[in-house]
Amino acid sequence: MLWYNGKGDLMERHFCASVFIINPINRKILLVHHKKFDKWVQPGGHIDDDETFEEAALREAFEETGVKVKLLGERFPREDDFIRPLGIQRNRNERGELHIDVIYAAVPVNGIELNHQESETHNAKWFSREELDDVPVFPDIKITMDYILKTFF
Repeated sequence: MLWYNGKGDLMERHFCASVFIINPINRKILLVHHKKFDKWVQPGGHIDDDETFEEAALREAFEETGVKVKLLGERFPREDDFIRPLGIQRNRNERGELHIDVIYAAVPVNGIELNHQESETHNAKWFSREELDDVPVFPDIKITMDYILKTFF
């Protein structure tokens, strides 16, 4: 989708959804190794034309890890509304494209056995909060995991 950035420049923007998956038993987070960034990140990706943010988050989590998840959060104000996301991140890439990422928290529903697809990521792995200090992650991964652990567990 194209948009003007307020300075008269035509820019490209992409809508994405991602999910922070926490195992409630051992409180570990499931991350995937992003090929391009060479960092561990939450599963996620672009929203297809025919999907909602929730559907994209669930699909991306399963495609990238093999784990089916249940999104956490409230549906407000009605029970049939969408789950309120944890947040919406604004990310820019080196080409100046804007990625608008709707992020969710989730727990696994089909076990914690991983079956990631090589075409999607290098690897998928469960990490404790302490292990995140020793692996390459963006700072917001730690901040978000801390928030999820405090809020939901």
